[in-house]
Amino acid sequence: MQKLSICALISAVLLLLWQPQAMAEEALLSEDEHLFHGGMTEVSIGLELFRWQEYDNSDIRLLTEQGPRARLSLSLNNDARLSGGFIYNGRASLYGGDVEYDGQSQPGGHFSAADVDYAGASGEFLGGYRFKNLFWGRSLDLLAGVGVDDWTREISSGVNSQGKTVSGLVEDYKVAFTRFSLGVENREMLWKSLWRMGIKYPVYTKETLDVPSVELNPGKEASVFLTYRFQLVNGSNLDKGVFIYFMYDSYRFSKSAAVTSGAFLVHQPRSSMDVVSLSIGRAF
Repeated sequence: MQKLSICALISAVLLLLWQPQAMAEEALLSEDEHLFHGGMTEVSIGLELFRWQEYDNSDIRLLTEQGPRARLSLSLNNDARLSGGFIYNGRASLYGGDVEYDGQSQPGGHFSAADVDYAGASGEFLGGYRFKNLFWGRSLDLLAGVGVDDWTREISSGVNSQGKTVSGLVEDYKVAFTRFSLGVENREMLWKSLWRMGIKYPVYTKETLDVPSVELNPGKEASVFLTYRFQLVNGSNLDKGVFIYFMYDSYRFSKSAAVTSGAFLVHQPRSSMDVVSLSIGRAF
């Protein structure tokens, strides 16, 4: 319920700020009118392949969590803009799924297998400028933005290679990040595409463990992302209709500072997250 409330709040704010206006048919719109149209609403659902890895100080991999997750997204944007000028994209998402855990149990360092349940919500806003038909009929987008990501990682209990039961663990992550993006839009008679790629950097990290109860701050490192959107163009409906959306996204966190918890020192090892997703959506 907390995740749903977060996403609902983000979506409501975006709706108030960027209330989409109905688009007229292209033949009836002048270039000046395109400058000020309010954008479109997009809803998409997809499947993503998720991988989380952790490493010790010698760069030896401690564990891997990987498997499929589902994602539902709502976006308000004017990426379909036909003229040069200001562009924006506000996006809110819900995601989650059960993935497999293969790694070392602590303490002891023995191999252990378990299931991990992920549930999260994210929201972000990008703004920038489109340089229309800058080269070979293609437009160039320059964007920057901020976002928040909040997810729960619940590792179930399991049995290690020594036959002993390993207790589960619940972790909650809160991350605020920035994105800096370069994009290329291409329009043809029957289809259009939009590439975007860039750098993602976390500016705030907080990890909360339930047992032992402790708060950690994973280190901040830059990572990369890539998106691709493809849509067939229907002349009567302009840019409305079904589209396909591909995304590669990532996080990189360096080792956190150690925190005392009872008789132990607790820290989060160097970690990486990679997500590849394919979604199908509709623009209204």
